[in-house]
Amino acid sequence: MIHHSLSRHASWLLASLSACALLAGCGDDDAVPPRDGDPVCTAWGDAPPGDGLVELPRPTGPHPVGTQVRALTDSARGEEATEDPDDRRELLVQLWYPADPCGAGELAPYLSPEEGDSRRASAGLPVEDGFEASFVTHARTGVPLADEGAPYPVLLFSHGFGMLRADYTSLVEDLASHGFVVAAISHTHDTELAVFPDGRAVPFSPVVGTPPGMDATPEEVEAFFEAMDEHVAVWVDDARFVLDELTAAAQHDPEGLLTGRLDLDRVGVLGHSFGGAMAAEACAVDDRFDAGLNLDGSLVGPESGAGGRSLAQPFLIMLAESHVDDVRVDETYGALKGQGYLARVEGAAHLTFSDLPVVIEHLLGAGALPEELGTLAPARAVEITNAYTRAFVEAHVRGDASPLLDGPSPEYPEVSFEKKR
Repeated sequence: MIHHSLSRHASWLLASLSACALLAGCGDDDAVPPRDGDPVCTAWGDAPPGDGLVELPRPTGPHPVGTQVRALTDSARGEEATEDPDDRRELLVQLWYPADPCGAGELAPYLSPEEGDSRRASAGLPVEDGFEASFVTHARTGVPLADEGAPYPVLLFSHGFGMLRADYTSLVEDLASHGFVVAAISHTHDTELAVFPDGRAVPFSPVVGTPPGMDATPEEVEAFFEAMDEHVAVWVDDARFVLDELTAAAQHDPEGLLTGRLDLDRVGVLGHSFGGAMAAEACAVDDRFDAGLNLDGSLVGPESGAGGRSLAQPFLIMLAESHVDDVRVDETYGALKGQGYLARVEGAAHLTFSDLPVVIEHLLGAGALPEELGTLAPARAVEITNAYTRAFVEAHVRGDASPLLDGPSPEYPEVSFEKKR
């Protein structure tokens, strides 16, 4: 089964809003190259956070990170989750990218105030209004994309069903710091809250209904997953539309950020939970995606059963120790025509692959909610998730050598690792 009992999961996804000031010392976009002895602009945010602030795990790559949120409308598609036939499919996409180290900008919030309010209301935790301001990210807004290294390979990322794109900030910031442009999609109505620039806030209101509870009948569970098999096509269409929009922006971006800086010959698609199912289905129907990665999702979709999905692209399936025996994962892995990898992480649970272990440890203390968050130390959980994701996309999207994919690693004894040649 897909591990997303979202009525519980969304309650624990607590976010951050940072108001840290820009460090001094960097110039603006037209700064000249430094001469010998001149100060060199460097990545920002090396100073520790102030009292009462919690810093998310720092990106490990050489690039500082920029971010920008865009609202997109697919005029060719109606919105299934609303009753108005004139409604079009609207999405939010947050870009994380290698940034000009001398560009000026402010640290981005982890969540908007509206998202923070949603989390506080749903969580039932003893926290005050504005608690999300205690969490600090590492990406800055309003910063140009770096020229050095451009054009950059592109990654599309999808959240779990009912979760938020921001729940994976540690992962996507790290990927951007290593030279990828990451486009994280908020799948409207299927995310906890989508807050648009005009102030509209669209809550979790999926057309397939909410996941069945523990008291659901087998028939109710089966009906829900049959609906999800069909619904994944909506997310695939979302991803393909976003890729179309990025392709157009690479030629001419009205906002001036992406023009000439995206390598659309190197594109990966990644996701957690239902987002991982989307990644597999997207690879099955669109060969513009060069590789795909699934973080602990059961592989739903019309092509997923009985070995029907046979992907030509390299694909990594990374599972939590708690992931139940899953015939669809086994069948998809067995039918891969391209390079395949199957990893299972000891001590991991479904939400291990998000920021939730870090956030919940701060709010509830070490060892909280082990059935959902796992028993790995939060920093270790982030390190493992980021290392294997990064190794995979470096090898199969960028085309660099990634020794971590050669087999089990003594550096990560928690990970059992299988490689299909």
